Amino acid sequence: MNILETYLAIYGILALSHILIQMILAHYEHNRQKHPKFIEQHKDHSPTVTVIVPVYNEDPKIIRDCLASIEKQKYLGRLDTVVVDDGSKNRAKLMPVYEEFDRKSDFKIIFSDKNQGKRDSQKLVFDQSNSEIYVTIDSDTIIEVPNGITDIVKQFKNPEVGAVTGDVRVENKKENFLTRLISYRYWTAFHQERAAQSLFDVLMCCSGPFSAYRKSVVDKVKDKYVSQKFLGHKCTFGDDRHLTNLILEEGHKVRFDNRAVAYTYVPNNIRSYLKQQVRWNKSFYREMLWTLKFVGKRHLYVVYDLLLQFILPFMLVIALVATVYQVIFIDPRIAWIYLAILIGIATLRATYGVYRTRDLGFLRFIAYGFMHVLLLIPARFYALITMGKNG
Repeated sequence: MNILETYLAIYGILALSHILIQMILAHYEHNRQKHPKFIEQHKDHSPTVTVIVPVYNEDPKIIRDCLASIEKQKYLGRLDTVVVDDGSKNRAKLMPVYEEFDRKSDFKIIFSDKNQGKRDSQKLVFDQSNSEIYVTIDSDTIIEVPNGITDIVKQFKNPEVGAVTGDVRVENKKENFLTRLISYRYWTAFHQERAAQSLFDVLMCCSGPFSAYRKSVVDKVKDKYVSQKFLGHKCTFGDDRHLTNLILEEGHKVRFDNRAVAYTYVPNNIRSYLKQQVRWNKSFYREMLWTLKFVGKRHLYVVYDLLLQFILPFMLVIALVATVYQVIFIDPRIAWIYLAILIGIATLRATYGVYRTRDLGFLRFIAYGFMHVLLLIPARFYALITMGKNG
């Protein structure tokens, strides 16, 4: 076995074992959450809730579907909804929707004169609301089941829980092949990666489309949240990951709830998807620096998980470059080892998805493995070298 083959073997073992460990832990968390004891511990909890919906240039039909889904929630406690229009350029088209819901006693519309960003829009509500729990929902997200908010707040019955993220799925899944792939990627992100982190109460990113936060904790960190800067520039993305980090830094538990389901719209073309991935990867690298401040105080799993999330893409690129060189100049047969590792990783993820959901469409996820190498890894490196750009 030459040096390259040894390196590929090490990379393959690290990557496959990381996924396998995630799957085992995630499945344990899945079973824990459906256990009667867990359900009994978290039932009959209905704290006061304010739902926050920031809006900027949203499609009128989509925002109406979003607000209508909130109105249909069967929540036993007090539930208020505050919509913040953050200086939308298409406000005239949105006004009929705003007027429809502003007439309802449990809805309130706030207008910002200029676009300030999602964090400032949320803080307007943080500063005014006296509810016990904030539920944050993106304007293109729909809670299609009437118990979505009931489910996402139930774990706050444990006073140590500071934040909970729901299970975000893809509303426009059937639009094209890309949105189907993204849908399967979302499932693995929540039901494998986040679920494994949730088992140890160290979930690293409460998803922007549908999450909940304890007001008493948010009150402590909201000023840090809105004033975050990086390399001298105010941060305009990565809000969900940073707010999660602030809550973890305060020592609170952050969890995933697999019954709190919402559906969101995802990019339907490669260009938009890559722009989104660049933003997400910038926030990942930026927040890793923040995580280092408290990571030693949390469960060891978060150290292991973050470390492999950081180094595996670099190892993959080195493996790719070395393989191409070997194929061209030395031995073309080495390409089969690289392809076997790539397909093995994708198949392992797909197999668990098929097992849990009985959806054979997860086998398409093998194609995502190639998209990951050809498009998403370059996007990750581009994000890293353009960290100073905040647009």
